[in-house]
Formats: sequence, C-alpha cells, structure tokens
Amino acid sequence: MSEKNMEKLVKEFLKQVKEKLPEWLKDNKKELRDILDELREHIWAKAEELSGIGQPTEDSIRIAIAHMGTPQSIAKEYKRRGTPKIYITEELFPLYRKWLIAVITIIIILNIFSFIMEIILGDWNWSIDLDIFINILLAFVIITVIFVALSMEGYLPEDFKSKKEIQKEKRELEIAKERGLPISPKTGKPFKPIVKPAEKIVGGVITIVFGIILLTLPFPGIEDLINPAFLLIIRVMGVYIVVDGGIDVIRGILGNQVIIGQQITLVLKVGLAIAWIPLLIIILNSPEIIPIISYNGNSNIWYSIQIPIEYHEAFRNIIAVIIAITVISAIYNVYKAGTLEKYKTKY
Repeated sequence: MSEKNMEKLVKEFLKQVKEKLPEWLKDNKKELRDILDELREHIWAKAEELSGIGQPTEDSIRIAIAHMGTPQSIAKEYKRRGTPKIYITEELFPLYRKWLIAVITIIIILNIFSFIMEIILGDWNWSIDLDIFINILLAFVIITVIFVALSMEGYLPEDFKSKKEIQKEKRELEIAKERGLPISPKTGKPFKPIVKPAEKIVGGVITIVFGIILLTLPFPGIEDLINPAFLLIIRVMGVYIVVDGGIDVIRGILGNQVIIGQQITLVLKVGLAIAWIPLLIIILNSPEIIPIISYNGNSNIWYSIQIPIEYHEAFRNIIAVIIAITVISAIYNVYKAGTLEKYKTKY
C-alpha cells in the first residue's frame, strides 16, 4: 500500500478519536493538536516496529491502530481529569454548590416578592404557594444533572475561565507566595480573603442605619397604624439588626489578620441568628398582627390593612422558609468559623 493510503488510514482513525474527545479539549486547539500529533507519531513508530522490515506496511498500520484501542477508549482517558466525589468531581463541587445556592436563593426571593405583591394587589394565586417547592426541586435536578454531565466529560473549573482570568490568578498566586499568604494544599491556589474590609464596613453601616429606622420609625403617624405587639417586635428586630450591622463593621475593622477575632464574630452572628428564631415563630403564629402599610401620595397619608385570613397559610409557609434559611445560615457560620483554623499558621 502506498504511503498516501496508509496516511489516509491514520487520518481517518485520528478523525474518529477527535470526534469522541471531550468538548473542553476540543476548545483548547493547541492541546488538541499536540495530542493528535502524539497519537500519529506513536502509530507510525509502532507500525514501523511491527513490520519487521524497518518501515510501515498496510498490515502493520492496521495492527498499530488496533493496539491504540478504540476512539471511545482513548477519549475516555481524557475525561478522567477530576477527583471522583460521588457523581460530581471534587474540583467542580464548589462551583456546583455555588450555582445551587444562588439559583435557589433567587427562586425564594422572587416567590417572597411575588407573595407580597399578590397580597397588596389582592389577587393571590394559591398555586404559587406550591410552586416555590416545585421550582426548587426542579432547579436542584437540572443543576445536578448538568454538573454530573460536566464531571463525566472531565471538565474542570479552569475550562470555564478566559485566558485573562487564568493570567490574573497566576499573578495573584505569585503575589500570595511573595507575601507568605496561605496556599490551599488541594488546589494550589491562595485561600480567599476572609473578608473584604471596606465592603463589610460599608455594608455594616447601612445595616445599622436600617436598624435605627426600625427602632425610631421616623414617619409621622405610622406607629398608630401598627399593632402594639407587632410594634414591640419591630423594635426588638431593630436592635438585632443594629447589633448585626455592628458585628459586620467589627469584622471589617479586624480584617484578614485577626483570625480569632473573626471566629468570635462569626459565633456572635450564630447566636444572633438563633435569637431571631423566636421572633419569627411569633410572627409565624400571629399573622393577624402583621399590617401591610402603604403610602398615599395624593392625600399624603399612611394607611394599613391586615393580611386577609385566606392568605394566612401562605404567609406562614413563607415565614417557615425564612426560618429554615436562618437555621442554615447559622450552621454555615459555625462551619465557616471552623474553616478559619487553616489560616492561623499562615498569617
């Protein structure tokens, strides 16, 4: 067989391999070309060895290709990049968790907003009350399936990053090493800062201002529209919010060097979250004391209406979700306080 025909055999095999390779590899043109060139060289070298006459023959080319394995088996090797962790690789799991939390949070916020607007407009649809749980389950299934598929294809987080982002991460790693900042033994990347000081301070100040507004209710005549029991709850919530904002300001001031201080403030936030729960339970069991307050710009007056009885069950469901989020937040802060231990020997 002529060399041209033998080359055709090799090209056809490499074409089949290329079709089976994972998409992340196809997107990396240089790495893809290097892999195919390496396979080509190996086939010709093996064919020359098998021929017994010092040069490839048709039979030796076919045998060499057979020795390489099927295109599927070759492609499968390039899909085994991540560290197995159930069905989603360890490398993709943080990204999976991030997307799951973000999407579920958006669903909950949108449903709470929808609930409030429907009550104000007096057009509540009971099916929406069940949709929140259906949407959360659907989001969980879709996101999980996507990340399982990505894991099976061998995707890693860096495959979703641009060259600019990768270069930025390399610079950050170099700077971290120069400054002696902690490097993750798993990922080889710098640990993320515990807090962004300016962001925490500004956010904390805004939270404090909001808490003070709840404490003082600086709107003429608005206190007369609120049930005394609920007015007391608002004052107590104002105190909690001011304290929460103060803790965030302290965290911003402590920065990333005072690790034990950050752990203490996280524990304080856990205690504050637990203290929220009794208030939320009172609200859960007493929807009749919750007013819906609106402002009439034409007459320049505030007015309020009670939540209609037929909406109380839906209201309780929303508060139950908020309680669940509060508990999860407290558990997360306990976990986060524990993870800060790895920073202590580095700063």
